[in-house]
This record gives sequence, structure tokens and C-alpha cells, in this order.
Amino acid sequence: MSAAFVAQNLTGHKILGLATAAVLYLICLSGTATVFYIDMERWETANLPEVTEFRPEIVAAAIGDARSHLTKDVTSINVFTPTKDYPRLNVQVGEETRVYDAQGHYAGRGAHPATEALTELHYYLHLPSSFGMIVVSIGGVAMLALILGGLLAHPRILKDAFLWRLNGTPRTNRADLHNRIGVWASPFHIIIALTGAVIGLSQIFLFVSAMTFNKGDITAAFAPLYPDIATKAHEGQMSGDAIIKALTTLRREHPDAHPNYIGLNNAGTDHESLSVSAEIDERLVYGDNWEFDGKGNMAGTLHISDGAAGQQVFASLYRLHFGNFGGIWVRWAYVLLGAGLCLICTTGMDIWLLKSAQKGRPYPRLHKLWTAFVWGAPTALALATLTTLTIAAPFVPVFWGLTTVFSLAGLLAASQSFLSRIGRYVFAGSLLALVTGHMLRFGAASFSQTALGLNLTLVILAAITAGLTWRQTRKASSSL
Repeated sequence: MSAAFVAQNLTGHKILGLATAAVLYLICLSGTATVFYIDMERWETANLPEVTEFRPEIVAAAIGDARSHLTKDVTSINVFTPTKDYPRLNVQVGEETRVYDAQGHYAGRGAHPATEALTELHYYLHLPSSFGMIVVSIGGVAMLALILGGLLAHPRILKDAFLWRLNGTPRTNRADLHNRIGVWASPFHIIIALTGAVIGLSQIFLFVSAMTFNKGDITAAFAPLYPDIATKAHEGQMSGDAIIKALTTLRREHPDAHPNYIGLNNAGTDHESLSVSAEIDERLVYGDNWEFDGKGNMAGTLHISDGAAGQQVFASLYRLHFGNFGGIWVRWAYVLLGAGLCLICTTGMDIWLLKSAQKGRPYPRLHKLWTAFVWGAPTALALATLTTLTIAAPFVPVFWGLTTVFSLAGLLAASQSFLSRIGRYVFAGSLLALVTGHMLRFGAASFSQTALGLNLTLVILAAITAGLTWRQTRKASSSL
């Protein structure tokens, strides 16, 4: 590659990175945490019972109980069935989520507002959903451009693959960290950026297509991916026996299908039907869908898992983006690689700020503002979760309010280095406060398998953050 080509790519990489750094950092930060959203839902409702086995009888019993909570404005009952990764039986009726035990008896409300708000931060940045999805999708495109541009701007990519100047200047340390993670993890980061952009932009494209070519008919626009399956008319509500029959038929004819979602359509009317989505063994697609009429007879399937190649690829994007396959170890790999993406976002801005200062153009206030934002945002996430969990405070205003306060308060710090140390200690303290709040809220339930695992993870992360900060501070003091 010519020097001019490399220089052009480096300039474009710098400009795009500076313009999108804060937004991309929030997307990456929330996305990394959202990898564990299944575990977080269980952690946030640690006092509720878990169901380890899927049985048609308990699903029918739960739906029967949920019927009594239907209103004229609610025409569907959505059941989230127990799976290996999520051993809960949840039934959603309108805005209420009801949790049932292994006998199909009501056990309590399963609301998880903090987990929901965290995922919405990643999906929409808490903006209005349509506009927020556009912003996040553009962020995915920008991230993909930054990754590819960064690789093209690095002509010594193979020669410097293992270069890491640990005793260099702050700028060279950050540059090596930025470049090494960017190169080593680039296949993963390209997949994340590409799938995220496609997921978001495809929804926008299909909605625009519906308005332009299908007279606003969303179903018609989605038909190539999710064709409609006609079900026979049935007079009367779907009985518990019909529900059991449908689920038993699915198990018998498709033993490799494991239901994770069941929808009772037109609930409370005289033409009910059943939709079942199920994960398929050894397939990356999020699942396949079957329809049953009101008597429990199978009406057909969408053939997502064995249909057209494009349909299968599209149905695989979600699990590939969020690491929702392969169990806990795959999720841990996604978290570590996602944390690397957060580091790339933060060090990229640091490199530019430090380089500008070396050239005699320092931006001390901007540097402090950026540092406060980098540590303030995760601290605000932890504290917003804590207040939502303990005093039912609304997550969104608490998060954005604290993020703003922490960022602006950073301008008052004596120096950027001091602010960086304090920010890390405060972040570590917020994690310990969150664990303490969870233990006070749920007592012994905080020591259940999933809750204990997440709480220990938070404690270890707090210890590592505080320990590395203390070591760095001590090393800096000894060098004076």
C-alpha cells in the first residue's frame, strides 16, 4: 500500500472515530452487558422459582390461569417456556409478566425493568424506537467502516502483530493496546458490526418497503421472510387439551425442536390459534415457527430452519450478534471481546488527545470530560440498576442524569490522571454497592446459582479494577 493511501485511510479513520466515539462507546458498553441479559433477568427476579423441564401440561395450566387477566385491549397471551439457558416459565398478558412454578401455579410477577432498560439502551439509546434504531444502525455501519479503515491504515499489520511497548509513553501504550486488540479481534468485531447494522437497517428497509410498495401492509413486506400460515376457523376458545395436543404433536414430529415461545393468538375470542417458536438442535437460526388451529391440529411451519438460504442467514443474525448460542462459555467469550471493543473506543479518543497535546495543541477540558464520561457511564449503569432494584426508581432518567452529572463534574478535577484514578475507584465501588443492594433485596436468593455467579462476577470486576488502579498509582508514585 502506498504512503498516500495509508495516510488517507488514517485521516478518514480519525475523523469518523472522533465524530462517533461517544455513541459507539455507549453501544459497545451496553451491548457487552446485554450479552448476559438472560442471566440478568433471572438475577433481577432471584426470588422466583425456576422450571427445569418443559411439559405441555404446565404450559396449558399457566395459559388457563392467565386467561382471567385478559381485557378487551389485550388479545394475546405470550408464553416464554423454560429452556436450558432460561429455566423460567413466564406468561406475558399485556404489560404484566406472570411467573409460574413447575406445577403451573402462579408464583409472582416477573418484571425486570433494569434488564429491559439496558437492552433498550443498546437497541435504541433510549430514543424513540424508530429513530433510535436508525441511529444505532448507522453506528454499526460506522463501526464497520472504522474497523476496515483501521486495518487498511496499518501497513505493518503482520510485522507489528505482537508489538506491545509496555514501558512506553502513555500515547504509545494506548496506541499499542488499540492496534493489538483491533487486529487480533477484528474478525469478531467485523461480525458484530455487520450483523448489528444489518439487523437494524433491514427493519427500516422493510418498513419503508411496506409504506412504498405494500400500502402500509407490514405483513406483506415481511412475507418473503415470514410467510403467513392460514389456520382453520374454530368456534370457541382453545381448550387446555387442545394446547397439550399441539405441543405433544410438535414434540413427536420434531424431536429436535425445543419450544422457547408460545403465543395464544386472538386470545379471548372465538377464533383462537397457537403459534410456537422453537430452537433447533445444532442450528444457528433463532428457531423455527409452527402454527396450530384452535383444536390443536398443526396448520404448517415457516420452514425457517430448512428454507431458502437467505431466510436462514437472516434468522441467524440475532444469535450471532448477541452470542445467544453455545452456552455460558460462548457468552463469556463475547463479553471479553466486547470489552475489547469498548477499549478500542476509549483508547482511540485518548490517542488523539495525547497526540494533540504533544504537538502543542492540548485540550485539557475535553480530555477530562471524555475521561469522566468513560468511567461515569458504566458507574451510572450500575447505580441505575441498584436504584431500580431497591427503590423502584425509573432506570432511564437515573442513568442519563448520573452520566451527565459525572461527566460535567469531571471538569472540576485537578487533572485528567487524577480523574481517571478516582473514576475507576468510584466504578468499583458502584459494583460493590450493587451486589450489596441485591443481597439486601433478595437475601438467601442472592446465593442461588445464577444470582451468585453474577454477583461474584461483579465483585471480581470491582477487585480487578481497584487493584490495577492501585498498582498503577503506586508505580507512578515510585517513579517520581
